Amino acid sequence: MPQFDIRQDKPYRRGLVLGLTMAEVMILLIFVLLMALGAALAKRDKVLAAMNDGVGRKLVEMLQEAYPKASTPDEYFKELVRAIEARKTLESVGQDNAKANLLEDAELGRKLRKAAENAGSQDPYKFADAALKKASLGKKGEWPPFFNLSEAGGYYFESGKATLRPEFVDKLRTSVIPSLRKYVDDYDVDVVEVIGHTDEVPMAGLSNLDAKLIAASANSYPIEYLRSTDNAGLAIARAVAVVRVLRADPRMKGITVLPLSGAQLIVPIDRAADGSSTMGDQSRRRIEMRLRRSTEQIAAPQSP
Repeated sequence: MPQFDIRQDKPYRRGLVLGLTMAEVMILLIFVLLMALGAALAKRDKVLAAMNDGVGRKLVEMLQEAYPKASTPDEYFKELVRAIEARKTLESVGQDNAKANLLEDAELGRKLRKAAENAGSQDPYKFADAALKKASLGKKGEWPPFFNLSEAGGYYFESGKATLRPEFVDKLRTSVIPSLRKYVDDYDVDVVEVIGHTDEVPMAGLSNLDAKLIAASANSYPIEYLRSTDNAGLAIARAVAVVRVLRADPRMKGITVLPLSGAQLIVPIDRAADGSSTMGDQSRRRIEMRLRRSTEQIAAPQSP
């Protein structure tokens, strides 16, 4: 009587994978995993052995000595990466070029440190960052231009008064204010100084500036009613007249506009008057506008 072969049984055949049963396959997978785990442990043992031999400790000591300002493992790692990159750079450009580059960089660093010291900065790195930031601003790192609106250029007041001629007002709104707004944005400033200047022709009469100048500046007293008995007063009154137009324009929103008087003391351009002129001079009867940053803006970067 023929014996029944269990390997021909259909359920048994379904358990075969490449000639192995499912149980045998599981045993094989466990063996492979154990081998992988053993390899990982061997690598870990090598790392630990290297640390125990003092290699790792020496590396840490060298990093601490080379970079005393680093205080965290992350900072030490960054310095190590920079050192590796520097070595790669040296190897790529060759020793001669590398030596020249190193000498140039050292000289640049010396000059930077000296410039920081001259500027009163204790940290050359922060000084360099500030200089780079300023350079990236383009025009914002430069001095903005100033405006000179003189009678000789067609900017007229009523004779002996602070009243603006209609043409003057029109030029302020159509030409001057758009330019001011552009320069304010380009140079990152927030203050516009409006400076009144006169010639040396003497004045006479009654003055009400002590009583009414501030009210006129606040637009609560008519500018045409201001009266002055001297050129200093006339200059500030005319500056106030221009300031009122600028402050009222929505394009000047957020900008501080201040009136100042140069009286008859300054001759164009930037020369002190000597008192020898007694004749009328249209070039000296003028309004100048200078742009600057506010005191708070200038002082803020220097605060600790």
